[in-house]
Amino acid sequence: MVNPTEIPLYPEKVPKTMDYPEIPLFKFLDDAVADFPNNDALVLETLSFDKIAKVTYSELGDQTDRFASFLVDKGIKQGDKVAVFLPNMVEFVVAYYGILKVGATVVSLNFQYPTSELAGQLIQSEAKGIVCADMITTAASPYEICKEVRDEGKTPLEFIVVASVKPYLSKIKGVLGGLLGKISKLDKQDKYMKDILREYSPENRPNVTNTPDEIAVIMFTGGTTGTPKGAMLTHGNLVSNLVQCSLWMEPPPERGTMIGIGSLPFFHSYGATTSMNLGIYFAGLMVLMLDPRENKFSQILHLLEKYKVQLFNTVPTLYMALLNHPDLEKYDLSSLLTSSSGAAPLPVSVLQEFEAVSGANLAEGYGLTETSPVTHIIPMAPAPGSDKPLKKEGSVGIPLPDTDAIVLDVETGTKKLGIDTEGEIAISGPQVMKGYYKKPKETAEVMREIDGKRYFLTGDIGKYDSDYYFYITDRKKDLINVGGFKAYPREIEEVMIEHPKISNAACIGVTHPSVGETVKLFVVPKPNVELTKEEILEYARRKLVKYKQPHDERYVEIRTELPLSDIGKVLRRVLKSEERSKT
Repeated sequence: MVNPTEIPLYPEKVPKTMDYPEIPLFKFLDDAVADFPNNDALVLETLSFDKIAKVTYSELGDQTDRFASFLVDKGIKQGDKVAVFLPNMVEFVVAYYGILKVGATVVSLNFQYPTSELAGQLIQSEAKGIVCADMITTAASPYEICKEVRDEGKTPLEFIVVASVKPYLSKIKGVLGGLLGKISKLDKQDKYMKDILREYSPENRPNVTNTPDEIAVIMFTGGTTGTPKGAMLTHGNLVSNLVQCSLWMEPPPERGTMIGIGSLPFFHSYGATTSMNLGIYFAGLMVLMLDPRENKFSQILHLLEKYKVQLFNTVPTLYMALLNHPDLEKYDLSSLLTSSSGAAPLPVSVLQEFEAVSGANLAEGYGLTETSPVTHIIPMAPAPGSDKPLKKEGSVGIPLPDTDAIVLDVETGTKKLGIDTEGEIAISGPQVMKGYYKKPKETAEVMREIDGKRYFLTGDIGKYDSDYYFYITDRKKDLINVGGFKAYPREIEEVMIEHPKISNAACIGVTHPSVGETVKLFVVPKPNVELTKEEILEYARRKLVKYKQPHDERYVEIRTELPLSDIGKVLRRVLKSEERSKT
């Protein structure tokens, strides 16, 4: 077992154990409103809209109170579920905190879900209402999807609230959007968010509180099996993880002055905790983004410079995209102080190059939806006896305060393994979820009591070294068995990304007539470079042991892009599905 109290190189500025405030998550917003009412809280600037949306903390507090009053009027009470089906708009934050303020549970959903997936998760979560947008792009009309789901009659939906994009558009674009049918017409039983904020009084917000054990948010995750399940994150889980993350940051942000950017989707655990909620925790300004890929990544560089962003938490693919941007040197990123990377492996070369370009203190971390999400981070503060943090190549860092991590044997999941021995990582701490909503069997499969503590089995393969720094080798289900030898995709991908001509890479296991399974590589070249399969194979032969190499050119595929999740994680399951369809 690795516990912070046992780690000699633990940052001196960070407590290894502490007491966490027993407050509901929305208390951080109430405190920010009381202490910094006139400070800007949120700003949304996108090329898709004509107007910049901006709200102060006083306005955000007022709007969330009004939305809470509306929910009371609709009969929503403590413990009920209300879904949020939005991108990173101001209305996402209003809905999220308004739901919490009535003691209800936020069901956080990917706004790009098609009808079938949305229906399944609304049925699972028993959400009584949903907040969506009428149109995000000409190809995405979430409101139409919500109406289709409701009309099927299989969900418990009682109401739909629509965050219209019309207030963000010029009069001409708004009229044109309506005429062309891009902006949906509202059904009589549904309600615009803008009308709710005008008609309902903030004084009617109920006076509720939540115990740390009550569910604040349900977030769906494939977990260790790939089947969507609703992870129940309590107020205690989310409050403790915010406190843990805030203590880790170096230099520490100043409350009331911090500026962050929401490039990660808030419906995802990583974006919700390290962008939206952490911004409110520090009573800072959060620059919202609908899509960080906007204008071929030029918009995010513009926003980082314009708003002098200090806190930037995102995924490796976005760091790579910015470093490959043809005009990167034209932008001033010197305001950045701290950055983190998660959700996928961060190549060391990318970390070093981004720190050199921006001057930010960048640290890779690790976590899962089920852990709120952060459990490990590379130290940002200097190690004892040093003037700089110890950043180890390929490591995701050490456990956060009060977080225990162990490595168990893959076969039985009962035997604890020691230093430099690979196995399945298990986590115990205040940020570990309550369980999967109404899925006791699936919850029991991933929870285990060890030495009197409740551990979550992550499904990730990894190890720790003599300094207790952890390394994630791969997902248990993605391991490639090449004639009895274990090949881990993450390790292979990190090696290939170091090639000077390669922008991104992924690998999966595919069937092979003689060894049963072998490695297949998918490679994306950097812009405007020529790259051949033979170059890739020759590089793999030099850098990788034989069983980790593709057998020949048939097992190398050069692509213009890889399938990515909404937070930029390579979707190996999509690549596997494509390969299965070929055979």
